[in-house]
Amino acid sequence: MNKSLYILLFSALFFSACKSSKKLPEGAPAAIKPKQLQEQIANAENQFNTLHIVGTGNYSNDKDAQSFRLEIRILHDSLIWVDIADPLIGIKVARAIVYKDSVAFMNRLEKEYFTGNIGALQQRFKLDFGFETLQAILSANTLFNLDNKEFELFYKPGAYLLSDFNPDPRGEQEGMEKYFGKDKFRQAYIDPATYKPAMQVQKEPTSGKSYSVENKDIKAMGSVRYPETIALSYTQNETTKVRIDVRKVDVDESGLNFPFNIPSSYAKMR
Repeated sequence: MNKSLYILLFSALFFSACKSSKKLPEGAPAAIKPKQLQEQIANAENQFNTLHIVGTGNYSNDKDAQSFRLEIRILHDSLIWVDIADPLIGIKVARAIVYKDSVAFMNRLEKEYFTGNIGALQQRFKLDFGFETLQAILSANTLFNLDNKEFELFYKPGAYLLSDFNPDPRGEQEGMEKYFGKDKFRQAYIDPATYKPAMQVQKEPTSGKSYSVENKDIKAMGSVRYPETIALSYTQNETTKVRIDVRKVDVDESGLNFPFNIPSSYAKMR
């Protein structure tokens, strides 16, 4: 093979490599193969039998806002126990227990209670979440099946983005027909340092529903990686926001229980 042919072959390989490589935006994490990213995300999922979270919270909508002390206990794939207290003097205000198909709630100030299916509670508090979604949010785990072929990998400043639609179409129409009739658009921004979800978003244009869950300042807390703050925003006709500032997280704590007894003097909520 003569010298000219060597140069021609080298040039072809060089320009082919340049064409196939993807220019990453400024501040984006290092390039990674999608399969490797999926493995890292799976390995970063918080594993537990029980999870005990203590902190403070804030709930707000278009009409009012409330702050509270918060204690959450989760028995994996079985129940979520929530206790709410006054933020200043610690008086117990409310308690709830959520199962996969039912819920119970006590308002200790009004001496009222509610029991029923989870859909009724969703309607009362304007948060359209099932048990699995609530557990994933409170566990700081992924909300979606990111190993689904619908999700593609994109690079953003400070995060890997897994999206089931093209977030940067730039006016291109080619290939957009696959999104016609799609009722949900989902994204997960993955923190490259921990491979935990920094933000997860779902939008439903036809119904007007949308929500986002942001995990801020993720760090090691015992055997899990957990955010110092969980910020949830949910919109359907009005916007509801819940912020949890985490003080302590315990995994598989010995003797953790889930007490829930409705006093006979309490009246049923209407």
